[in-house]
Amino acid sequence: MPRQKKNGSPKTLLGAEEFAGADAEKEAIEKIAAAREAATKEAEADKKKGDNGGPIMDQDAWRRACVEYSAEMLEIEDLEEQKKEVAGRISSIRKVSKKLGVDWDLVKRYYEDHKRIRKGAMGAMVTEERRYRQLLKLMDSPLGTQFTLWDVEPEPVEGEARKPGMDAELQGQAAWRNSEPESNNPFQAGTEEHVDWQRGFRNALAAGAREMAPDGAATH
Repeated sequence: MPRQKKNGSPKTLLGAEEFAGADAEKEAIEKIAAAREAATKEAEADKKKGDNGGPIMDQDAWRRACVEYSAEMLEIEDLEEQKKEVAGRISSIRKVSKKLGVDWDLVKRYYEDHKRIRKGAMGAMVTEERRYRQLLKLMDSPLGTQFTLWDVEPEPVEGEARKPGMDAELQGQAAWRNSEPESNNPFQAGTEEHVDWQRGFRNALAAGAREMAPDGAATH
């Protein structure tokens, strides 16, 4: 006979069904179904994002991408080698120049200024210089009254014919091309450079007007 509990009810061993619950099989099936559904949703999400890691389908596209990318990267490698060679030549120029007393910082400044000029920024540079000089005077800086000491005319090369004021005239032309007003003339009124700058500005203005005029129309 089964052993009796103190309260008189028989004590029996729990079977597998009693231990897991009556709905164990149903719960297991539901968990498997939920796991499958989650896996399906994850796969669909990956597919929407793009490549899901499957086999390469468009093989020509892959080959083309590899070939074109490799060609461009090889060109970059060649350019990098050329850049190293140029940098080496610049280093040699700098060393020799410094031994001869050249201020290399001014050489670099010269290049940077003329790079801006090549890009059409001469007018802006003139404006910046004028404002800087005005600022020095406003702040009572001693440099504000010493700019004329730096205006040294270059000595003409022997046997070379040089038109006086040519640089100023070219500056005037560049100022018009940069849409500057004629009042931006950087030279002191009454000087030859002032007149040459103004001439360059007005000649460029007239030339521009002729280009904009209708065919056959006379401009005065």
